[in-house]
Amino acid sequence: MQKVMIVDDEVIFRDYLKSVLDWETLGFSISMEARNGIEALELVEAERPDIALIDITMPFMDGLELSEKLKELYPEVSIVLITGHNEFDYARKALKLGVEDYILKPFSKDELLLTLVKLRQQYQKAQEEKLTLRENTELMKESFLGQLISREYALTEEETIRRLQQLGIQAETGCYVIACVEIDHMDRKWGKASDRLLMKYAVTNVLNEAMEESGNHLIFNGPEGRIICLVRHQGGHNDEIPSLEGYKKLCFLIKKYLKFTITVGVGRSKEGFKGVYASYGEALEALQNKFVLGHDRVIAYGEQLPSSGNQPFYPTEANEELLVLLRLNSWEQLERKLDDVFQTIRERRLSIDYIYVICMGLVSVNLSYFEESGHPIADCFGEQFYPYNEIRKFESAEQTFEWIKELFHKAVVYNSKHRNTRSSKIAKAAKEYIEQNYADPGLQLEQIAQHVFINPSYLRAVFKKEIGITVSDHLTQYRMQQAKELLARNTVRLTDIAEKVGYNDPGYFSKSFKKFYGYSPSEYEKSRQ
Repeated sequence: MQKVMIVDDEVIFRDYLKSVLDWETLGFSISMEARNGIEALELVEAERPDIALIDITMPFMDGLELSEKLKELYPEVSIVLITGHNEFDYARKALKLGVEDYILKPFSKDELLLTLVKLRQQYQKAQEEKLTLRENTELMKESFLGQLISREYALTEEETIRRLQQLGIQAETGCYVIACVEIDHMDRKWGKASDRLLMKYAVTNVLNEAMEESGNHLIFNGPEGRIICLVRHQGGHNDEIPSLEGYKKLCFLIKKYLKFTITVGVGRSKEGFKGVYASYGEALEALQNKFVLGHDRVIAYGEQLPSSGNQPFYPTEANEELLVLLRLNSWEQLERKLDDVFQTIRERRLSIDYIYVICMGLVSVNLSYFEESGHPIADCFGEQFYPYNEIRKFESAEQTFEWIKELFHKAVVYNSKHRNTRSSKIAKAAKEYIEQNYADPGLQLEQIAQHVFINPSYLRAVFKKEIGITVSDHLTQYRMQQAKELLARNTVRLTDIAEKVGYNDPGYFSKSFKKFYGYSPSEYEKSRQ
């Protein structure tokens, strides 16, 4: 609805103008009326009209003088002069001042309507141009600010300030800080791009309010769906962590009112615009630590993960044990072993890169099992299974752990479904017999074959095919696995452990243990102390 002001000293003519058209139906409203130019200027100062219908001949201040002042003070107001024939020369002068149109008295209803329609079209075109200009300016701002946080940014301090001022951004020298805001689980929560944009817009608005006290700040969209906040550091010194209160307030408000969570990574202050990229890098590094520290929080650069000790903890034989358990198709033992690995990661709070290395090693165990068994990987996990890409998509260590456990569980379920042949039943029965009688020092291939009612040569071939290793290797692996569990309890003597797992000679048991694991039983016990 466009607002119209009528300025005429004759009340009869003002009333005529108000009644000659159905203004509201046409999309206009008579918002004010004045008897002369002085009164009109006072009204315009309080409420800005879109169109002014002005008579030329008026006391105190005529229409020409009023038009001149309106164009000077409020150039966006469209002016239509209403004039008699003998005042046509005045109307021509007014057009030179920038008046949009004039109507000669007497005029018809249609003449007035056509003039208003033309003005509305001009108004709509001007609004569209303003919107386009504003959008283009915003795009240029976003583009320039995006360059500011890039490694390739090369403008000097003076050039940067001048460019920002050209874009309508107040800028000055000093220290600046970057904060990166990430909506947790955004892609999983909102499938539509429009929904994600709406949520980012909401976060940006709340961030603007939360950062009001921080003074000069800029908010723009960053790579990978993040929201970037560039703040002039009030402390004024280099390499300082800024106040985090505004960001904590943001997290609280988003969670309370919008019902989702965000994580904020904050870099240190850096001198000048040249240092913005360095602060951005620190903010990203801090944000990435949410993988281990958890989301829904503010993480400042320097809030690094505690040291995990002098040497990495992950023993090489852990993956070998998992592979053995996969061959045994024992989900309970697999789950227990995986939980032990994950718990150790939690307790040591390892670096993100080291966690990725461990997790990728676990994935490799799974894939190696399928490779040695001859089963197609796609048969179990699908054609679009790209684990090393997928593992990088998870936002926390816990999500990654659950995903890896699911992979192992799928492998066990798949293995169970594909072991229903006669050969697999024989191999399974032989395996169960081994696991029940492994403590017998005299357990041999012939005894096991007799138990499952086949000759030893056939058992050797069937077992290798179905289980993936030989009978003797499986017996050794199972004995070593049980021995290690007994050693871990630290309550059983070495001599007794050897006897419990089928070795009459403790010395020979120690040699076998070292050959299998790469360290002796005593070395293993010491490593756990």
